[in-house]
Amino acid sequence: MLRTAFDGSRRRRIYLFRHGDVSYVDDYGNRVADSTIVPLTPWGREQATMTGKALANIPFDRAVVSSFPRSVETAALILAGRDIEIEQDPAFVEFQGDSNARNDMSLHELAYSFKDAAVPGARYVGGDSFEEVNARVVTALERLLAEDHWDTLALVAHGGINRLVIGWAFDTGLATVPMIDQNTCCFNVIDVDTHPETGTVIRKLVRSLNTAVYDIPKEGNHLLSLEQIAMRMKKKVSA
Repeated sequence: MLRTAFDGSRRRRIYLFRHGDVSYVDDYGNRVADSTIVPLTPWGREQATMTGKALANIPFDRAVVSSFPRSVETAALILAGRDIEIEQDPAFVEFQGDSNARNDMSLHELAYSFKDAAVPGARYVGGDSFEEVNARVVTALERLLAEDHWDTLALVAHGGINRLVIGWAFDTGLATVPMIDQNTCCFNVIDVDTHPETGTVIRKLVRSLNTAVYDIPKEGNHLLSLEQIAMRMKKKVSA
């Protein structure tokens, strides 16, 4: 779907999704050994199916996902019935913490592990550098924008990665990472205007933020996404 801004620039649209609900906690309240391979829960699959039905009329002409199974599965359910290739790009995989640091941290530290994202040299749970992951994501995003054969992109990634993409759109970088939340299977709408001849980005517009079709007014849960993980772990330990 070709869109043209008032000034004649080409307007392309990115639907930025977070994957559906997963469980990073085993039956004993411990974090799973390998969070990269967890599948969607039944509720996560239902979220993705509901989202796909709500966006059935959106003319997606490209789909890019992180290479983690939860993102691939979410994309397949959202885009079910469409004749569209789902491209996996490992540049959009989620932050990875250090397993030793993760085991030693408190649930409070886990719940607010993005709070120092903008501090120079900061790392996510002793693992990935916020600055390095941000550079990786922005480079991949700008590479997608340089490819001019699409107009409406479905990009399915993760809570932390989505925060970086939104920071790029706002031109705030890492500064806004602690202030943005992403519900499971939410979507964000970002328009990007580019020069029709050179492809240079002229402006970025955030049209929708953290929209979850199963809970539009945010009544279902007042907890942030990382708080929810910490709360699940707390309940398992207390049981």
